[in-house]
Amino acid sequence: MIDVEAIASIGPVSRWTDEQTRQLRQLTEAVYPPEEEYDWPGAALEWSRPEMGVRVVDAAGWLVSYVGVLTREALHDGNPVLIGGIGGVKTHPDHRGMGLAALGMEKATQWLFEHAKADFGLLVCQDELLGYYGRMGWKVFEGTLLTKQRGEKTVFTFNRVMTRDMVATAPTTGVLDLQGPAW
Repeated sequence: MIDVEAIASIGPVSRWTDEQTRQLRQLTEAVYPPEEEYDWPGAALEWSRPEMGVRVVDAAGWLVSYVGVLTREALHDGNPVLIGGIGGVKTHPDHRGMGLAALGMEKATQWLFEHAKADFGLLVCQDELLGYYGRMGWKVFEGTLLTKQRGEKTVFTFNRVMTRDMVATAPTTGVLDLQGPAW
């Protein structure tokens, strides 16, 4: 059930106000408490930062869910592609189960399709989220994902990879070279 009071908007992260940035920090700390960050194996990895952010706010204007968005020129089996990246999806624990992340994901994928003209979308996630994203049209990518970690090309094995059709049909096999860190 989507909170009818929630509003989703997308915009460049570089233009966020100090208050918007502070609210994202607070949301991140609520979802990933600082003491748990030290135990998270992904903290050792280099990650790309989003260019755009979807902010889902409640009726009072508080950030309750967030989706990071970026585009990347990459290669699929050696051919150039424009990938629409989704990362950093988070919803405040007190607001989960209300469809807020789905609202943010829809806004993000709509922007990537209509404005960025991405060939396909890509996200990485834990195994337990495959079904959740699958219900939104994302497909498991069974190929190889190459990323860069501190300038060195490496096979990404930290999380599962999913793709989604956008301007073109998303691949589910082959070699995807992000030519940079994952997100």
